[in-house]
Formats: sequence, structure tokens, C-alpha cells
Amino acid sequence: MIAILVFVLGAVLGSFLNVVILRLPKDQPLTGRSHCMRCKHQLEALDLVPVLSYLGLRGRCRYCGKKISPRYMIIELISAVLLTFAYLFYMPHDAGSLMLFVRAGFILLVLLATFVIDYEHFLILDKIVFPASFILLLLNFFTDFAAGSVAQNSLVLNGILATLGLLVFFGGIYFLSGGRWMGFGDVKLTLFLGLAAPYPFVFANIFVAFLIGAVVGLVLLGFGGKNMKSQVPFGTMLAVSTAITLFYGPQLLNFYLRTVGLWYLAKY
Repeated sequence: MIAILVFVLGAVLGSFLNVVILRLPKDQPLTGRSHCMRCKHQLEALDLVPVLSYLGLRGRCRYCGKKISPRYMIIELISAVLLTFAYLFYMPHDAGSLMLFVRAGFILLVLLATFVIDYEHFLILDKIVFPASFILLLLNFFTDFAAGSVAQNSLVLNGILATLGLLVFFGGIYFLSGGRWMGFGDVKLTLFLGLAAPYPFVFANIFVAFLIGAVVGLVLLGFGGKNMKSQVPFGTMLAVSTAITLFYGPQLLNFYLRTVGLWYLAKY
């Protein structure tokens, strides 16, 4: 029953993410009633029930009959599935595990919004990165407090360490390439990524991100009509790798250490 409630909550939060994803890239306020993108008719409460409204209306606007993009329902479903997976992964039973679940849920929702916006607009928005990073820093602090973490396991300290390392690494790539290899938005995104996947798992995170980038790049070169100068939204790959590292960081770190020949350091 709790998992079902979490799924419903995830769909509701996904509905809010749709507003964020639609409006922020256009520099529009998040307040104000939603409306049909075709006829501009203001939507009522029955038109805004996550997933169910789309299915009930068979993917069409109630007022003008025009088709509604399925992306809105898809984002609501992805949000619901991600939040439910986080709940089942941590199975909160005390304050520490509850905070880990809340932290993971917040990270996943931010990554989902980042993924879609960067994929569609090639943008990493300051309006998302900076507030989300501050909130995640607070969540890391409260998670440390609830779990009674010691210094070497502190999400706050290790997150700040990872963030500083990523800023130097990505910032170096950006400035050395003059922005040709990486956008400055990706550099700013490291503020959030370091706190989401702290030291030592940050190594696995970046390894997976570049691995995904290599695979996607080869596919686009071979089948997507892209060339070596084509722009690729690297923020989407960072979002995916961070979500994976969030749950499977220890296993990925061991794989990374063995891959680079440091198998004797693997301990997770």
C-alpha cells in the first residue's frame, strides 16, 4: 500500500515536473493555471489528473479535440517509477533510511528535469542547478545527522570534496577546449552532481557518463546522421550516470577500479 501511495506521489510530482520542463526554458513563471497548448483553454482539475486524464481523454484536449503529446504522461510515469524504485530500494524503516529515500527521490526528480530540458533545448538551467544544489546540501546534512554518519562517510564532506574535484576537472576541459568539448552548463551542473554522487563514487559516475557518451556518440555517428562537430547534450548522460551511481555506486566503483588496473583498491 505504501509503495502504491509513493507511485501516486511520484506521478503527481511528475505532473509538476512537466510544468517546470515546459516553462523554465522559456523563462516563464511556474505560477498560473495550465492551458491547452493548441486552443489556450484553461484546464480544469479533471484535465490535470496525472496519467488518468490523458488516458480518459484518449490523448486529446477536452475542448478543441486536438492531440496532446504523450510526453506529459510519459514523464509522469517515469517520475512515479523512479520514486517507487527508490522506496523499494531503501525500504525506509528508521530516520536514516527515510532520509536516504527522500534524498534519492529529490535527486531523481531533478535529474529527470535536467535530462529532458538538456535533451530538448541543450540547456542546463541556473534556476534548477543552484536551488537544487542548495536543497541537496541540506538534505545531505540531515541525512548525515539521521544516520549518525562519521566524517569519512559524511555525505556533506564527501559531496563537497567531489564537487570541488568535478569543478576542476570539467572546468579544465571547458577552458582548455574553449567550450568546444563541453558547455559551461555542464560545469555548473557539477555543483549538484558532486553532492548527489559524493567521493569516492564520483569516479564511477564520471566513468559511466563518458562510457554512455562514447556509446551514444558512436550510434549517432553511424545511424543518426551526426558528425564529429555535432552538438550532443552531455547533461543527459550525466543525469543517467548519476541516477545509476546513486543506487549502484559501490558496484560501479569496483568495476571502474578493476578496469583501470587498480583492482587491489576495490573494497565495496
